[in-house]
Amino acid sequence: MSGTLPGKSTEPKLTIMLVGLTGVGKTSVMNTLLGIEDQKHGPSPNSQTTECKMAKVQHGDQELVIIDTTGVLNNKKSEEEVKKDIVESIAHAALDGGPHVFLLVMRSDSCSDEDKKAVEIIQEIFGDGSKDYTLVLFTRGGEYVPTHEEVEEIKFLKKFLDKDHPRRSFHSFENNDCKNVKGEEKEKQVSDLVEKINYMVAKNRKRNRSRYTSKMLEKAQEIQKEMEMSEPNDTKADIVCKTVEKFVTGVVGEPWVGLVFGIVKSAMKKVDKYA
Repeated sequence: MSGTLPGKSTEPKLTIMLVGLTGVGKTSVMNTLLGIEDQKHGPSPNSQTTECKMAKVQHGDQELVIIDTTGVLNNKKSEEEVKKDIVESIAHAALDGGPHVFLLVMRSDSCSDEDKKAVEIIQEIFGDGSKDYTLVLFTRGGEYVPTHEEVEEIKFLKKFLDKDHPRRSFHSFENNDCKNVKGEEKEKQVSDLVEKINYMVAKNRKRNRSRYTSKMLEKAQEIQKEMEMSEPNDTKADIVCKTVEKFVTGVVGEPWVGLVFGIVKSAMKKVDKYA
């Protein structure tokens, strides 16, 4: 397949939200994007972002708005507090249209059950639709850069890969000085990342949804609430159908609910069967 962009992004501003496990280097990624020399010698489990931070920087013709969120599985905050912080940061970004991309930050030299749990929590917050806005960013790229074949083998990351251009779905950063990545190479890694984000934005624009909006978040939160209130044996299709039934009742009225809901339920059961 050709690597041609599906129409170059013309966004004057890109809103980038950093999400991921605590201690993987999100703050260092933010500093790299801002052109700030990181004083630390790599991320550590003790480096914890406990509140959301936002900063802006000009990159060529585009302004980058970077939001660093609270680290998932943060031992200084409960899971519910972390979820609340991230949802609030999304709500704030939504005032300006919403994020163009979620950068899922992970270390390139490790892939643990905690990483998987972090991804599950993030998907609970943002919903399945967020995969179209997610780009995986590996840190410690000066030590090791995963291939797309290796990324595809990680089941909980495979969903984020573009089927036509998987290499455009992930990127690697070296945030600290090392013998393998210096000077112009460090600047190039930022330019290459921005190019991949623009590719994602252009592709989503073709679907008339270039940004992750507050409505998408509200829908994801509603489905999550339905899941929390669901019966233990309910499938995902059952949960979605219950949510859709409520919506259909409010839109088309009782006489049409049976017909419309029947069609939706049949389709969802098929999706659930082959998922």
